[in-house]
Amino acid sequence: MWGLILFFAWTALEILFVVAIIAWGFETGQWKDIEEPKYRMLVDLELQPWPGRDKPKGEKPAAQVVKH
Repeated sequence: MWGLILFFAWTALEILFVVAIIAWGFETGQWKDIEEPKYRMLVDLELQPWPGRDKPKGEKPAAQVVKH
């Protein structure tokens, strides 16, 4: 008997969470333009230098210089 009650309570809680997540998605506009994010990542407005590659060739970064 308690197992059946627990099963229905858990199912009701899951349904409540799913409805809340779907309502949040519509309220915040998560499904307004589903195509835009995959193209936005391809647009590079400001080119950023690669980390650790801002030194001229042949010069080691300071973290790799070994002093004896």
